[in-house]
Amino acid sequence: MFGSHLVEPYIGELWIASTADAFLKDANLAQMQQQMAETEGIPPDAAADLASSAASSEEAQLKQRKREVNIAIHLRNRIEPFMDGALTAEQFEAECMGEAQEIAKGTFGGLYLTTIGFSLEIEASEFVGFAKSFLGLDGHVARVKRKAAAFDSNMKILSTGLKAATAGNKAYKEVESMQTKLKQGLEEIKEDESPEAKESDRKKLEEEAAAAMAAAKLEESLPLILELAWAINGKDIQRTLKHACKKLLTDAAVSVEDRYRRGEALIILGRAFSKIGKESTSNTTNVDIGDVKARAEVAVMTTMAKAQGQEVSTDDTEELIRQTKMMAKAEKDNQI
Repeated sequence: MFGSHLVEPYIGELWIASTADAFLKDANLAQMQQQMAETEGIPPDAAADLASSAASSEEAQLKQRKREVNIAIHLRNRIEPFMDGALTAEQFEAECMGEAQEIAKGTFGGLYLTTIGFSLEIEASEFVGFAKSFLGLDGHVARVKRKAAAFDSNMKILSTGLKAATAGNKAYKEVESMQTKLKQGLEEIKEDESPEAKESDRKKLEEEAAAAMAAAKLEESLPLILELAWAINGKDIQRTLKHACKKLLTDAAVSVEDRYRRGEALIILGRAFSKIGKESTSNTTNVDIGDVKARAEVAVMTTMAKAQGQEVSTDDTEELIRQTKMMAKAEKDNQI
């Protein structure tokens, strides 16, 4: 949904996507258990359910640790040309800029770049600053910035969550009010029909009107929902990169001086990403609603497919998004 395939080596699978995947797997399992209980009289095992829940939690923690390790390995490989002297600092920076420009072309590319860039720079600056600056002042400054950013992320999640909840509650009440008014209006028409036909028509019209109203209200609330999702993504990326950078910068397999040099490389990479991200037009959640809806629909389909054990590649996902957008456009044109 968030078009993250270009930056996946830097962030892994987002927590939102991973949680949705696990949720759908659990939902499929629950549905199978319910069907077995109804058709074969096999009662669900409560103890097994609790054990499965605990196992899922451990699996999620293991998955997160693997995510952090994979990111650390990618970062190590990414800065290798600078580390071994194949590229000067200027050449490495230019290469990072070029990569960032490609990422910025994608959906939400600017947001990814600014989030990743800030996290890489601040983590490395804190590590290098404590060792290289006078009395470790640069390290203290970086730490304060990191804590301030973490606090800001928490506040953003809280505020956007409240906004989204308020908008959702308002939309629900408006849909409910419309249903009540529609019901009252339908009771006054079609007096010549039988009670059964009137009831059938009433239910059909109520369902159609409610669905149309809910869809319209959802589209109105989509920017707020997207803003909340991005606030959660930002916190997730910052936390994950913090641990990934720590693994890279405290690696006992290399000398202390090489660790500091790794930190310098990460600072160059982070600043390049931040610079291009801030200049990018994709550094915002104000994107085409049609594109977001298409990505959301495809995200649900691909998550369900993965939950059932099917493999879905990035190219498959992008093609599904393209087809979904074309179908939505054709449907809208036919309504005009």
